[in-house]
Amino acid sequence: MDRRTLRRRAVKRVNAFFYNEEEDTLACNPDPTHVNCGDVVENPIQEDHRQICVSDDESVDEEDSIGSYMSLDEALSDWAVHFKVSLVALTALLAILRVHHPSLPKDARTLLRTTTSYTIQDLAGGTYHYFGILKAFEKSLIKIWSRIPDRHVFRLQLNVDGLPLFKSSPVQFWPILGLIHGVVRKPAVIALFCGNSKPNSLTEYLGDLVGELQQLSKGFVFHGKVCYMKVTSVICDAPARAYIKGTKSHTGYSGCDKCSQTGIYFKNRMTFPEVASQCRTDQSFALMSDEDHHVSMSPLSYVGFGMVSCFPHDYMHLVCLGVVRRLLDLWFAAGPLSCRLSSHQMQQISRKLIGSRQYVPMDFARKPRGLSERLRWKATELRQFLLYTGPVTLHNMLSSPVYNNFMLLSVAIFILASPSLSATFHDFAHQLLVSFVIHFSELYGPEFVTYNVHGLTHLSEDVKHHGHLDLISGFPFEDYLGRMKKMIRTPHHPLAQVIRRISEMDHLVENETLQEKRQLLKEHDHGPIPSSMVDCEVVQFEELVTDGTIIKVSRDGDCCVKIGNHIAVIENLLQCQGKTYVVFREYQLMQPFFEYPLNSQELGIYLVGNISPQLKVIEIHRHIEKYVRLPHNDKFVAVPLLHTKQ
Repeated sequence: MDRRTLRRRAVKRVNAFFYNEEEDTLACNPDPTHVNCGDVVENPIQEDHRQICVSDDESVDEEDSIGSYMSLDEALSDWAVHFKVSLVALTALLAILRVHHPSLPKDARTLLRTTTSYTIQDLAGGTYHYFGILKAFEKSLIKIWSRIPDRHVFRLQLNVDGLPLFKSSPVQFWPILGLIHGVVRKPAVIALFCGNSKPNSLTEYLGDLVGELQQLSKGFVFHGKVCYMKVTSVICDAPARAYIKGTKSHTGYSGCDKCSQTGIYFKNRMTFPEVASQCRTDQSFALMSDEDHHVSMSPLSYVGFGMVSCFPHDYMHLVCLGVVRRLLDLWFAAGPLSCRLSSHQMQQISRKLIGSRQYVPMDFARKPRGLSERLRWKATELRQFLLYTGPVTLHNMLSSPVYNNFMLLSVAIFILASPSLSATFHDFAHQLLVSFVIHFSELYGPEFVTYNVHGLTHLSEDVKHHGHLDLISGFPFEDYLGRMKKMIRTPHHPLAQVIRRISEMDHLVENETLQEKRQLLKEHDHGPIPSSMVDCEVVQFEELVTDGTIIKVSRDGDCCVKIGNHIAVIENLLQCQGKTYVVFREYQLMQPFFEYPLNSQELGIYLVGNISPQLKVIEIHRHIEKYVRLPHNDKFVAVPLLHTKQ
C-alpha cells in the first residue's frame, strides 16, 4: 500500500467521526513531562510539535468506506501514527476533543499505547536495544499460523547497514533488520545500535542475535506448533558485509569475498581484472584458508549458515548505485574521449527521458529525470534507466561499441531480475556479464574494473543459489531505513524515539478483511462496449487491481498489457454476470527491438506500432502481464514489467 493511500484512509477514518460536528472546539496547551533517558525508561521525552496537513492532490476519496468498523480511539490512533503527529500535538488535540467525547484519554501516550518501559544498554561504544526476532514478527506470525504446518522452517533474511541521522552530527544507527520470505513483505527491526560510529565490538553487537538464532534453529514452540528459523541470506553493501564477516575491506588486495584473486592497485584504485579466479567456499572460509582475507572471527560463524553462499551481492548497491552510476560518469565526465558524449547529446537523451514520463507506469516510485540531475538519481531511478528507459533513450545516441557494452549489462540484469527467465537462463546471463567486464576494461581502461564491476561475474551464482535478484536486493531494507529516519523528531535520544514509534505502529488496527486478488475500481459509463455485449447488463470500470499491479484504462502508462501473444492497449474493463472482461486493441506490428546480444523477443521485448481499429473482448481467467510502453520515434518499445513499487 503506497503512502498516498495510507494518508487518504487515515483522513477518512477520522472524518467519519467528525464530519457532522457543528460546535466550535476549545484550545488547550498541556505541558508533558520531560525526563532523561536511562537504562530503563519510564516516560517518553518531550517531542517537537509538527504541523500536519493534507495537500489538495491528496483529497479523500468519498467512495472509500474504510473506517466504519473502527472506534473513535482506534481511528485517532491510526491517523496520528500515519501522519507522524507528535505526542504534544496529539495531547492538545485530545484536550479539545474531550469536550465533546469524554471517553477519550487525556494523554497521547495512552491513546497510542506507547511503550514507556524498555531497556537501553551501553554497548560497543554506543547505546543498544534488542527487539528480538520472534517479538519483531509475532504479529505477522499469528495471522498466518493456522496455515502453517507443524515443523515448518521459516526462511529468515537479515540486513545490516549504517544509517547517518543528521548532516551536522556523526550520530548514526546500525540496525539489524529481518524479513521472513513468504510471511511478510516489509522488514522489521531486530536490533538497533546508536553511536557516533559503527559498533566497536562485533561480538557485543551481534551477541543477542547469534544467541537467539542458535535457539531458533534448534526449534521453537509457538502457539502449540514446533517450527524452525533458518537464515537463508544476509543482505549488506560491501563495507557492512566486510565488517560483520570480519574480512578485509572491498578496497583491500584480498577484498573480493567471492573469489581468491589478489587485487592490483592501479592508478589510485584497487582493481580486480580476472574473471575466472578460484571461488571461495563456505568450507574454505570456515577454515580461514586465505589468511590475507580475514581480519577476525565473526560471531555469525557459530550460527551454522554459509559465510560465503549466504552473503549474496546486493544488486541495488553493486549494479544500480555502483556500475550504472559509474557508466553515467564515464559517458559524461571521467571516461576516455572516445566514449564521452557531448552536451548536445546529453540534452537529446534528457529530452527523451522527460518525454517518456507520461508513459511510465505508477508501479515506479519516480518518473524519469534529465541527465543534469543524474548525480541525485536514487537507486530505483538507476534501475529504471538500466532495465527500461536506458536501452530506448540511448539507442542511436551512443557509439555502437559503447551501446552494445551497455546492452550486455542491461540484458543480463533483466534476465537475472526476471522470476521466470532467471531460473533457466542464469548461465547465459553469466556469459553476458563476463563479456561485459572484459569489454568494459577494453573500452574504458583496466583502472575502472573495481570491486563493483568485478562483482558482476559472481552475480549469476548468487541468483542460482537464492533466486531472482529482487529476492536478494536491498530495496525493501533501504525503504525501511528511510522510514525509520523519519521516526526521529528531535536530535535528543533518537534510539528511544524509534523504540516508541515502533511500539505505536505495532498497535495499529488493521483491516482484517481478506482482499481478493482481483478487484475492479472506479465505476464509469463512458467507455467503448463491443457490439457483442451491447444487450448485456454490464458495469464499466476504470481500474483493475490484480496481484498488486494496477491496470488503468485512462492512463498511457498503465494500460499496456500482453494478452496471448499480442501486445495490447486496454480500452475498457467490464463486469457482466459476475465475470470480468477486458476490452482492448492489439498492435498489428510486433518486431524485435534489438538483436544484440540476443533477439529481444526472447525476453518478451518488442517494437510495436499500428494499433488495430478493431475492438476485442476477452474474459480474464488468469493474471494479465503488464508492460511498460515507451515512445521510440513513431512507434513504441514494449517491455515486461518485472517489479512493483517498493
